[in-house]
Amino acid sequence: MIPHLIKANGISMFPAGRAPLTLSSEHINYAAVLEALRAGDYDVALALADVTTAVSMLTEGRVTITDEGVTFGGNVITGYLAGKMVQFFREGLPVAQYCKFLENLMANPSMTARNELYLFLESADLPITDDGCFLAYKAVDPNLKDKHTHSFDNSPGQVLTMPRQDVDDNRNVTCSYGFHAAAYEYAKNFLGGAGDRMVAVKINPADVVSVPSDYNNQKLRTCKYSVEFEIPDAANIFAGRSYVDTSPDSRDDLYMYWPNEYTSDDEDDDDIAF
Repeated sequence: MIPHLIKANGISMFPAGRAPLTLSSEHINYAAVLEALRAGDYDVALALADVTTAVSMLTEGRVTITDEGVTFGGNVITGYLAGKMVQFFREGLPVAQYCKFLENLMANPSMTARNELYLFLESADLPITDDGCFLAYKAVDPNLKDKHTHSFDNSPGQVLTMPRQDVDDNRNVTCSYGFHAAAYEYAKNFLGGAGDRMVAVKINPADVVSVPSDYNNQKLRTCKYSVEFEIPDAANIFAGRSYVDTSPDSRDDLYMYWPNEYTSDDEDDDDIAF
């Protein structure tokens, strides 16, 4: 038997010959460790309490995290996401959402999109959801429709999709086909008036197509997103936002840099309306 203490917010175990081991209720295997302790399976409980073992079980062996780094399918992962995962691992913080995020990211068919998304995450500092997706933000019109065509419904609960092949995957073309989302600080600058509103959207990293190279990688194009909730007090956000040039010479650019759907003044592009 391993002496242990079960509390409302965690578990402490005191195995012989080892330092005490404490798990918070947010540990990815907390429920399984608790069940093993109650069943008297103490060796199983210790194995499940190990973060490396827990991650391996969670991802069926696809993801490993150690002090040395992160691998996916045996391949070393580097960059912002890997650094964050190792940091959480070393500090004993929950890593489940990052593991799921990595699995979703690796389901993205584009290596370019995967690499670009690291830039967006590092720049935008957006939250990762429990199912391995992330939140971003959109400015919308007073009726929760897109600000360009005023036809795409961005009410909470809506899921918007378009064929992936119709989304421009060239990050050097900063305004083009595809649904757009952005970091909060970027999105709030495109509240075009006191009646405009803002919503938070959830995006699966598998659906990201490109991260345009302008504005410090703080916006992206995707083929799918779900609208999670509305950001309250958009009028106050508008009143206190940083300055955006809305003079006649710049207004077209303003709409081009924050569209749900891309348009152009070029006659050849009059049919572009996503």
